[in-house]
Amino acid sequence: MAHAAGVRLPFEEVPARVRAWAERALGSVIVSAATQQGGFSPGVAARVVTASGRRAFVKAVGTSLNPDTPTLFRNEIAAMRGGGQLPQTPVLYDVYDDGDWVVLLLEDIEGRLPPHPWLHEEAVRVLDALAELTAALDPSPWPTAPVAAVRSQSFLSRWDNVIADGLDVPEWVAGREEEMAQLARTGLDALAAGKALAHWDLRADNVILTEDRVVFIDWAHAALAPAWADRVILQADMRESVTLPELPDDVGITGFLAAIAGGLWWGAAQPDPPGLPTIRAWQRRHALIHLDWVRERLT
Repeated sequence: MAHAAGVRLPFEEVPARVRAWAERALGSVIVSAATQQGGFSPGVAARVVTASGRRAFVKAVGTSLNPDTPTLFRNEIAAMRGGGQLPQTPVLYDVYDDGDWVVLLLEDIEGRLPPHPWLHEEAVRVLDALAELTAALDPSPWPTAPVAAVRSQSFLSRWDNVIADGLDVPEWVAGREEEMAQLARTGLDALAAGKALAHWDLRADNVILTEDRVVFIDWAHAALAPAWADRVILQADMRESVTLPELPDDVGITGFLAAIAGGLWWGAAQPDPPGLPTIRAWQRRHALIHLDWVRERLT
């Protein structure tokens, strides 16, 4: 199943002041920039090479491309600085922020994304690396990180919107919308108690595999959550591909899954946001995956 993707801006089309800063930060003129596809952001995602041979990965966005993405980039910067340098995260070289454009200069990692659908051996490898990362981030080394249950409360409470808007739901959910809303509230309560720093947006296109590393990229949504949160999110991405270990029979986890399903289901019924033309189909598909998982855990 393909992931949703933003419409990427080539590095050559960012404002001249941004390009000049990147060259100053890298110490040489940039001679090539290869745009990378994938991810939701409509901004720049490019592997660049300078005249001196230095390589870096550039992420850049301005408010004209999407008004919300610069704020997400600022959260990513704070998360990477607050979380410290770990083998499972890319090195952050430098940042730029003029109030409009926000840019990250990152380590250019020679690797590949896991294929989607996932392969069993790669799913196991990534889940093992995630367990090591979570252990390093629980409790969070960035104590002032946003709280996932607070920042995402609106998204995770959208069964109320589904009910208010009278949206059609899958047959097995029909008549159980209030039950789903209550289950989601239980999930939010469980999330609020978490003290680990979670990536909060794990899927195949936010993972890079090298010969000896698993690197989790794009920390724009990082927040405080329970240690199990990232594993739940990642296993949802893997669920249709491979057989996975069972998660604990915890009503908080089941409620979290229900909350995500409600947020995705309501979101899929909304107009396309600027620069993200494929996100609604992606949301609907993943809402169904989460709902299937909830049904399994409730039986």
